[in-house]
Amino acid sequence: MKPITLLVATGIVVALFLSPMVAFATGTISFTSPASGTLLKGTTSYSITGAVSPIPSQPDSVFIAVKNPSGTTVDAASVSVALSTGTFTYPTATGGSGNWVTGTYTITATDSYGATGSTTFSYQGAAPPTSYNVTQALVDIERNITQMKTQISQDLAQDSVLQTDLKGNFSAVSAALTALSTQLTNLGTQVTTISTNLGTVQTDVTNMQGQLTTISSNISTLSQAVTAATTAAQGAQTAATNANNAVSSTQTYVLVVAVLAAITLVLELAILVRKLS
Repeated sequence: MKPITLLVATGIVVALFLSPMVAFATGTISFTSPASGTLLKGTTSYSITGAVSPIPSQPDSVFIAVKNPSGTTVDAASVSVALSTGTFTYPTATGGSGNWVTGTYTITATDSYGATGSTTFSYQGAAPPTSYNVTQALVDIERNITQMKTQISQDLAQDSVLQTDLKGNFSAVSAALTALSTQLTNLGTQVTTISTNLGTVQTDVTNMQGQLTTISSNISTLSQAVTAATTAAQGAQTAATNANNAVSSTQTYVLVVAVLAAITLVLELAILVRKLS
């Protein structure tokens, strides 16, 4: 049971280790030249061509490395990938240093998004020349200059694409920042307007509170005046009643006095008549 458990655990670990690699594998690179098994000899011009699959939708470049039988890198370059076809080309040449020995060489390529590929070719070193060939040296120098110019042109083209993308992104970001700044300015203006309006409303509310206080005070004063007027009216009514009663008593008194006076006069007249008779 222990060996089986160990194998299962090992399988799980390997799966977990390889799963990120599988998840991030984005494509493959195939080569059209040199064909696998091609034999190149001495100082020979040739081109490394291939294609990235799937075709990238964004600017892409491929790093190419050529290694001799002992694993030493004898040639390397970075070339751009055509967006329409996914193809790339790297013109170069064999020979030129002591690392170019007879045997099988490996070409590896990796693009910007992780796609990889490899191929091989055979190389056979040429016999050392008996004399220095100035013409061949000039040809080699001219070829190397041409390769350098080609590589520089490709790099500049790649940089131009990247610069265009960066300029576009910068313009978009700049426009977005400008719009955001405008919105923030408008928001600040609106906040200022709202603050001013709130201040005006607060002033109006304060004035209304003062007016309500004044009205309340006036109502209180009016209420007191009404109460005083009511009291005065009641006093006046009482005085009128008293006066009326007093008038009635006076009239009665006068009438009684008049009646008594009349009776007295009658009595005196009667006495006077008696005396005269």
